[in-house]
Amino acid sequence: MKKPKVIVVLVLILLIIIVLAQNAEAVDVNFLFWNFSASAFIMYLIFYIIGVISAAIGMFWRRI
Repeated sequence: MKKPKVIVVLVLILLIIIVLAQNAEAVDVNFLFWNFSASAFIMYLIFYIIGVISAAIGMFWRRI
């Protein structure tokens, strides 16, 4: 029964990788008093990871 879940997760990961790979250009980032240039791929990846961590914390917080 876990096979469909695994397939869905793998397809989602593949889609995320495709979207990230298409955004490889450099972007200027202005955050508070920091200004720097970074690849959009890295920025989107960081935001995605922060979102996953936030969702995990939210799920575990409700269990407490």
